[in-house]
Order: sequence, then structure tokens, then C-alpha cells
Amino acid sequence: MEDPQVTQLSYAQFLAMCVPGETIKISDKLEADCRTVFNSAASGKRENQVGREEELYPGICYMVKQAMDHGAGGPGLSELIAKDTAHWPESGSDRRCFDCSIYNESDEDAYTLDDEQEQPKIKDRAPYIGRTLFSRAVMPFEVKNDPKKRPFGDSGELLQTQEARMTRGQIAEYAAEILSRQHRSHLFFASVFQYKVNFLYIDRVSTVISESIDCQKQPKEFLQFFCRLGSMTREQLGYDPTATPASIKEIEVMRQRALRMDGYQKTYVDSAISDALEQKEKSLWPIYKLLVPPNIKDPQQIGPQAFLVGKPRSCSSSLTGRSTKGFVAYDVRKDEFVFLKDSWRADIPRGRSESDVYLMLQAAKVDNIATFRCGGDVEPRQRTKSQKYFNTETVDFIARIHHRLVIEEIGKPLDDYESAHELTQVMYGALKGHWSAYKNAEVLHRDISDGNILITYQGDEPRGILIDWDLCKTMGEIAEQKASNTNRSGTWPFLSALRILYPRKPYEVADDIESFVHIYLWFAARFHGHTLTGNRDNFATYVNDMFFQCCKEQDFYVGSSRKLSQLQAGNAGFALTGNTNLASLIDELMKVCKEHYACVDIKSMNEHYAPTCRPPAEQQTAKVKVPKLSPPPEFAEAFAANVAETASAHTVAGVPSPQRTLDNHGALFRALGLALKNDIWVINDKLPKEKDNFVGLPAVTMTEGRSIVLGTSENTR
Repeated sequence: MEDPQVTQLSYAQFLAMCVPGETIKISDKLEADCRTVFNSAASGKRENQVGREEELYPGICYMVKQAMDHGAGGPGLSELIAKDTAHWPESGSDRRCFDCSIYNESDEDAYTLDDEQEQPKIKDRAPYIGRTLFSRAVMPFEVKNDPKKRPFGDSGELLQTQEARMTRGQIAEYAAEILSRQHRSHLFFASVFQYKVNFLYIDRVSTVISESIDCQKQPKEFLQFFCRLGSMTREQLGYDPTATPASIKEIEVMRQRALRMDGYQKTYVDSAISDALEQKEKSLWPIYKLLVPPNIKDPQQIGPQAFLVGKPRSCSSSLTGRSTKGFVAYDVRKDEFVFLKDSWRADIPRGRSESDVYLMLQAAKVDNIATFRCGGDVEPRQRTKSQKYFNTETVDFIARIHHRLVIEEIGKPLDDYESAHELTQVMYGALKGHWSAYKNAEVLHRDISDGNILITYQGDEPRGILIDWDLCKTMGEIAEQKASNTNRSGTWPFLSALRILYPRKPYEVADDIESFVHIYLWFAARFHGHTLTGNRDNFATYVNDMFFQCCKEQDFYVGSSRKLSQLQAGNAGFALTGNTNLASLIDELMKVCKEHYACVDIKSMNEHYAPTCRPPAEQQTAKVKVPKLSPPPEFAEAFAANVAETASAHTVAGVPSPQRTLDNHGALFRALGLALKNDIWVINDKLPKEKDNFVGLPAVTMTEGRSIVLGTSENTR
């Protein structure tokens, strides 16, 4: 929640744009009560002292409820209620709490404290206490009385103390958690500092912040917001109308189907629904019924298709962007489990949805990709609106559209491979899928990463399939595209060496193919014994340099040069100490990269595509006099030959000429194929996940101070 992903509006603008409704007349009594409540925020023994935050919670809850009821037409008429949740987390292991939160009154069983939970020491808080529940919160509050911790100024600007940044980080974390647990298009948040309040509107593009309201001098403005909130529809509050709580009967049918599951898929099904089945109304991940647009090519699908989902198997931790969630889902119509992907795609000219891509790939008979069942943009259409509030002369934010699709395979994540041999089989299959899309449909994936390759099985044989095609482009589109986007496509640790150093460089097939190599290096470093594991400092430096380092130059994000230097040298940066087949395969992959980079003109790259370079002048050609050249006799034949042939196939004095070996799939197919021809492999060479070599390394810091703890689900995003 930092620049440039925020914008500020006056209170009047914020109310008009983000909080629909008529202006509601506020009574004198409500105004007087509001002043009284917020006068207590500045009370203290000496001037400029403040009371404890806890003393303000019951007053906030009282005033918010009064205002919401007033807006709904009278006492008790609003379906919403405000609760003091500051010391009552949702579970014993997670200590995070909102200071206050608005809930639906119908969720009383969920937010009510258990009898054994600690009661408040301040008597006035007792009528308002409730538990923090991310899965049910309508709108949370963060309250601060310490001026150093105040996150936003009077104009909504970002205050720059370390404590202020930490408070904003806390707000962003809570908002992201709510959006991951619930099915929402947007979220409102209140930041309270003593008697001043900033309102926030958060969607998948950015955060809009109102100027602060002085609740002692402007109680009417504070009350007006909650009067409108109390009469808003669920959709206006940000709830997705195509996501509704599943009925008891639907959940029971799904549970019975889950009991009949077996094999590796049962583990993922149980993980997705067990929390909801065990905790019922207090579930951290309730079961919802989602509606997905039908497959336009399937005549049996008429109207939206219904799927039940619980806890996502994967979920983006970012507030903005695609915000992808992946669910093991129950197909109500077909009585079987499948995989559902929910995301917010960029609304760009000539952009196509991922569902459209799957239909295109299937029409081209592309192999080794997921089997598309149904999908499309969610109807009624859900489109972000925070981008409308930015000054488009200085910031160009792209709107996002809510999209869902369903594939038939519930594959294992790639990091669940059982051995290097299985990893190699799966990678061969994924490479085949990439080659098939490139050859048959002229499409490049543009996000080859560990999360976008799934393990499936044909009988007992592991098979790799390539998924997540939402960033792909046709070769024609790539040729037309200007490489000037600071937020380039792809997953940072697996981007090619040239992509992280030369952001202006046009995208090439070699960039995708090289990403397969980096996936091998990533897993070899994480789950196999090697020479760097004995020196944690050197290992941490290697991991940071190769996979994470990122800084901003001009308007571009740029990575470390180490990835390039390792590939140029044909050196992985470490030597494996276990599986000789895996070690030999990685050596072969590094040789392929070394040969490729021997043909890359780095000087030209620096001149044309480095972030600090100027765009090259338009080239002009003219006829010139060809000088007489006398090559040594042993090179005469090669010199006379066609240059293109010499570069690709000829040998000079018995030495093969170097080739850009990553410009096609042949070298990697050959390396993986030769490795798989060996019939003796170590089958227990992979470390268990609890012994992941990344665990315990110092957190790495990416651009703009964001820290990532290695060995977690966040380590690639």
C-alpha cells in the first residue's frame, strides 16, 4: 500500500464515487453523541496526551451501529453490526485481530465469543465484543492513537515514519487476507487516528484514500458514510453476486462424493473442504457455490455452471494484480471434483481471456495442456473502478475484469515431485506442451514457472501439463508489442537472464525455454544436496542473486547480473552431491545455455535495451564499397559460404560454430531425453519439504523493501 498504488480524494469525491446513495439527514442527537465519543480519543492527564485505544472501541461500535440503523430507516433495521474485536483472534495460532469490524448480524454464531474466552477488562467494551473472523468481516477498522503510527495524513497522503509504514503494512495484510477468504470485488476499510478518520476503497487495481474527517468538528461527515453503508446492497458492499454460501444439502452431497475419492487427489480434496466441515459456522474457509460461464463449444452446457469451493489450494498474497486463487472444486452437475481458477485479468485492447486461449489451443490440437471444461468473464460483468480516480497523465492503471475457468485435472503441484526422475519426466511433458503451442498455435506462454506446471498421471506414469495461459501472446502480437512495460510478464525467479537485465528487449521464444532451466536450478537448490548447503551465508547470497534480487532503475525493475554470468560460464553455481543423473542433466543444461549465450551480443544489448540507455536512432542504409579481405587459407571455404548457414550448421577447422541453442526446443528435448534413457536413477534423492534448503535462510528483500521468507508459498510470487 505505497505509491503509486494509492490515490487521494476529497471526502466529497470519495463519497460520491465509492459510496452510492442519497444524502441522509443526520439528527442533532447523533451529531452530539458522535462528538462525545471522539472527544474521549483526545482525553489525557496533560495536553497532547491521548487515551488508550481500547477506550475508543466501544464508542466507535456504538456510533457506527447507530448511523447504519439510521440510514436503513430506524433503530435495529440495518442488517449490519459493529463489533470490538481487538483482543479476540479467530484461532489460537493466529494472533491477528482487527480493532473493530462490521459484520452481518446473521453471522452472530460465527463472531460470538466462546464461553471460555477471556472477557474484556474495560466494562464498557462488554456489549460489543466479538471475534476477529476474516471470512465474515464486512469492513474492518484499524485504530491508532500514537502520532508516529498514524498511516495517513489529513489529505490522505502517506506519512513516512517507520511506524506509519508498518501500520499501512498491517492494513494491507488484513485487506489481502479478507479478499483471499471472501469472494469480493472490493473492500472498504477505516483508519482511525484519535478523532480523525480516513476511509479506504480497495480493489484489484489500487487503493483510494479519502481525506481525513475530524469527527469532533465534522461528525456529520463521519455519520453520513455509515448511514449510506447501512442501506447499501451486498453487491455495493463488494460481495460477488455469483458466489453464495452453499446449502447444507449441497455440502452433504459433496462430502459423500469426497468420501469415495482415493489416490493423491483425495489429499487435495480433503484439504479444500475439511475446515468447513469440521468448524461449520466458525469456519475459516466456508463452502461457497460459484457460478462459472459455460463452455460455448459444449452444447450440453446451458447457462452458468455451479461449483462448490472451500479453502483455495493456491492464493496470491498481493492486494493488486491478477489475484489468482486456485480451488479444488466440486462440479454440482457432473458429481465430480475438478480444478477452478479465479482471477482478475487485465482489460486491455485486443486482450483475450484465458478461457478464449484454451479454446484456441484445443482447436489447434495442442498437447500436454490442461483440459478446459468451462469458463469466461464472470456475469454480470465485474470490472474494477479505482483506476478511474487516478491522474492518467502521470499514472496509467489498467482496469481488471473478473474471470473464472475450470479445468478437469486436479494435478499435483510441481514441488510435490517425488524424485528427480519424476521431475524430469514431468518437465519433459511440460516442454512438449510448450513446443506444441508454439508450433501448432504460434503462441508463447510467457510465464513458465514452478506454479504453472502440474503433475498428472496416466496409469502409474507421471505426466507434466502446462497451465495458466493468461499471460500468453501469439507471435504476431509479440512482434507488434513495444517492450516498455515496467511490470513485465512472468514470475521473477524464473525470468531469463536477459529479461531481468534488459527490460526493453523484445520477448523471444528463448526467454520461455530458458525458464525451464531455471526451474531445474530452483528445485536442485531447494530439495537436493549440494556444495552450498554447508555455507548458509554463501547459499543465501546465491539464492538472492539468482532468483530474487530486484531494484528499480529509471522506470524499470532490474535484477542481478549473476544469472547472466552463471549461464555464460555454463556453471550452475553449485555442484550436486547426490544423484549423478540429475547432476549430469544440469551440467548438460548449463552447456546448452553457455553455447546460446556465446552468440548473444551483450554489448548490443547494453546499447539498445538496458534501462538507462536511450532508444537507438532510426537506422539509415546506404551502398558502400566492399573492401578486399584475405582470410587465412583454412578459413577460406567457411568465409565464402553463406553467413546464415555458417552460423547455424557449418564447422570451421573442425570446431562446431556456436548456436543460439535456446531459440528452439531441440537442445532441451535432447538433454531431457538422454537423461531419461538412463534406467538407473536414485529414487529417494529429494529432501522432504520440512528440510527444504531454503527454510531458515535470511529473508530476501525485493524491490521497494518487500521482504519474502524463503521456503514458503510466497517465495515465487
